[in-house]
Amino acid sequence: MSSAQEEGFKLLTEGKIQEFNLWRMMAKNLRVKLDFSDRDFSGKDISGAFLNGAIADRANFANVNLTRANLVQASLNGTDFQSANLSETLLMYAEMKEARLTNTSLIKTNLMWANLQDADLTGSKMMQTIFVEANLQNAKVAGIDKAGAYIKYAKLEGTSWFEQIAKQHQ
Repeated sequence: MSSAQEEGFKLLTEGKIQEFNLWRMMAKNLRVKLDFSDRDFSGKDISGAFLNGAIADRANFANVNLTRANLVQASLNGTDFQSANLSETLLMYAEMKEARLTNTSLIKTNLMWANLQDADLTGSKMMQTIFVEANLQNAKVAGIDKAGAYIKYAKLEGTSWFEQIAKQHQ
């Protein structure tokens, strides 16, 4: 990991989010591709962080507060978000294949165009959660009331939600 990425990681894990966001906006850091793959953020408060475009595949975000964070176009494949707070987080165009989102707060979370294939959302809390054109194929959505989600043009094949919708149209 480059020294610039280490600096960004240190600011995040120390909870210095405003400093991180200012660091991120500096001209020399705008081109730094943040790669936090396999890193451990568990239990941290990184709410409001500008992590758009970051790579954090297989990272540990369990029990993390990511409220109002920007993870647009982030790569989060295989990432652990178990019991995390992703309320009001922007995850548009995020790659989240096989992500673990069990018991996660997804209240007012925007997942438009996100790829959640084979993700586990079991027991997540949803209210005004946006899944417009999201790919949820084979995702686990057990114990989730889809009434809390805005689902339009989403790919739901292989989910219990798909089965519910199919039954309603018979």
